[in-house]
Amino acid sequence: MLKFLAYAAGLLVLAFICIAIFFILYGRERSWLMIAGNPDRGRVDLSTVKRSPTANDALACTADLRDDCDFTLPAFSEKPEQLAARIADQVAAADPLARRVDDETDPGHLRFVTYSPRMRFPDLVSFQLVEMPDGQTGVMAYARAQLGQKDFGANRARLEAYLSQV
Repeated sequence: MLKFLAYAAGLLVLAFICIAIFFILYGRERSWLMIAGNPDRGRVDLSTVKRSPTANDALACTADLRDDCDFTLPAFSEKPEQLAARIADQVAAADPLARRVDDETDPGHLRFVTYSPRMRFPDLVSFQLVEMPDGQTGVMAYARAQLGQKDFGANRARLEAYLSQV
């Protein structure tokens, strides 16, 4: 019996090593894509999006756009087109792993897929720019992890980094 358990444990270790080698050689991002599917689920209306029931998302909003935001953003004087360009530039500067995935035809909606540095866990970050009644532009930004139930604050930190210089 002891010999069988040792043999079974050896097979498990070997299987784990083979999976790890495949994961590394095939590519971390492509492996997660194969396992979990595309993290980009398309355009979402952030004014009505339902928050994740687990602690793996973050939502930032200009005041009065939603009442369940994790932190508040100011309103901006630029039109959505100009602000969208600034946000896209800031995301590119702050996160070399972020890739824009929307078709860039609607300046009021931007989407990026980004990855954690080590394991390349995919996250989706969406921005919706809203013209406010006073002529300013409000922002809703939502970041969510595709995998797992807890992100340890990574998505909130990501939004703060993206929006701190905008």
